[in-house]
Amino acid sequence: MRDSPHNIAKQPWRTAINSVERQVERGSLFMHTALSETAERVTEVETFLYGLIDVLVANKTINQDALRQAVAAVRGELDQRGETVSPAVALRVDTETPTDVFVPVNCAERMHVCHAICCRLHFALSASEVEAGTLKWDLGRPYHIRQDATGTCVHNDPETHGCSVYAARPSVCRGYSCANDERIWSDFENMQLNTAWIEENLHATGPRLAHATMVRLPDPVLRPGAGS
Repeated sequence: MRDSPHNIAKQPWRTAINSVERQVERGSLFMHTALSETAERVTEVETFLYGLIDVLVANKTINQDALRQAVAAVRGELDQRGETVSPAVALRVDTETPTDVFVPVNCAERMHVCHAICCRLHFALSASEVEAGTLKWDLGRPYHIRQDATGTCVHNDPETHGCSVYAARPSVCRGYSCANDERIWSDFENMQLNTAWIEENLHATGPRLAHATMVRLPDPVLRPGAGS
């Protein structure tokens, strides 16, 4: 049973948590927007640079093979140091016409077998879904649907396995059918799950770094012979 607005008002700790979460989301949106704008500017510079290189190669001012070798060496060095530029932000863009024919599935009769395993699939939200503010996205992996510690969508009811935001569920969920999804069912008609794929790909995950530069620091405790 959901708490009424009156009951929520009597719980200042919940109000504080909701306020903090709203600020974190707003801050993350700002950061991701800034990163995206920076990436666009980098792309403009990259386009200009490639155009300049084409002109220099065409005029035989520089050697194309030597340039490729130098670029590969520099790119390898940047990758190794973790200095390549990427906002690591994903937004889903839906096609106007569905690519697959939707096949209705009686979820209720399969729920005791699958336990809403489709709610553990990973996908990015669309811009309109993010801006609507109803769906929660992963703050560490914007803008993918947020999942709990078990790897299940946070909007999935742990008791009934139903969707708590069904009316506002993502369009990818509206158009999804597991009937022809061999990742989920090895035998759809006989309700046999593809446990091998599920266990390998839909297990619970902890916090993940999208990209990080690892630096090895000196040993703070000098052991005998460590400096020799």
